[in-house]
Amino acid sequence: MSKAHSHDHQAPYDQALSTLRAARLKITLPRQQILRILTTEHGPFTMEELHQRVKNACDLVTVYRCLAVLEDVGLVRRCDFGDGSCRYEFHQGSHHHHLICRRCRKIETLDICLIEELERDVRQKGYEDVSHALEFFGICPACQKG
Repeated sequence: MSKAHSHDHQAPYDQALSTLRAARLKITLPRQQILRILTTEHGPFTMEELHQRVKNACDLVTVYRCLAVLEDVGLVRRCDFGDGSCRYEFHQGSHHHHLICRRCRKIETLDICLIEELERDVRQKGYEDVSHALEFFGICPACQKG
């Protein structure tokens, strides 16, 4: 990895560590490694995929606990694509949706959200802590050819 590329991901990682410190949470090696993966590689990842990347640092239960803590402080977003596996990705406050291939399970990010206006309307009705999830499923061009 080039220094320029490495630097691109350093700021979100450093911000995540600051968030943990502000919440008075320990910065353990497993948390550091999970955050490093989530800030440098595009997820979302299953818990098992994350464990495979950090298995020398901790067991699967520790990965589960770390993800729960990171989700509680708003650093990680859980994604459910209806296949029985939750996936986790770094949450930088930027909202997006996903496009998932039903055959090969490739996941693409859709950076636009046309539902945010509806969400504002819900807030105007007095609701708090409002969120939404919208994912698209289809067959990718590569699978269509195969």
